[in-house]
Amino acid sequence: MTHTLRSPRSAGSRLRSPQDLAAGLLLSAIALGGLWLARGWEAGSLAMMQAGFFPRLVCYLLLAAGLASILRGLTAEGPATLAWAWRPSVAITIAVIAFAALLDRLGLVLAILALIGIGGLAGRPLRPGPFTALWATLATSCVAIFSWGLGLPLQIWP
Repeated sequence: MTHTLRSPRSAGSRLRSPQDLAAGLLLSAIALGGLWLARGWEAGSLAMMQAGFFPRLVCYLLLAAGLASILRGLTAEGPATLAWAWRPSVAITIAVIAFAALLDRLGLVLAILALIGIGGLAGRPLRPGPFTALWATLATSCVAIFSWGLGLPLQIWP
């Protein structure tokens, strides 16, 4: 459950939508971080794209969206910022890190099991039936798409 943080707004304040401003700053920070990480990759051209072309394109589009959101936060009336939801943020981050760490050790199927189990801590826990159905569907789909369909050399089981 999130609570609205009320920040006093003076009549002369330029900040009209703190939530839009916060979202714009976050998007811009992610985009700038991505551009920094891709700084050594060759981009190439439209005719001959190289490894850095698409990541840079996505980062530039994300930066444009962030700047538009910042501008909106300074000019348009909007809602105040919300309290940060720590539990979902931490659970999802740990779930993704666990998936990456376990993929080579335990294989795709069990890494997905860990991903869903840990990610489930972000909200209400799933009952065993829906949990098993989600895991089986996601694991089967990922094996079919990535291992069989695309032929990626993924370890499926330990």
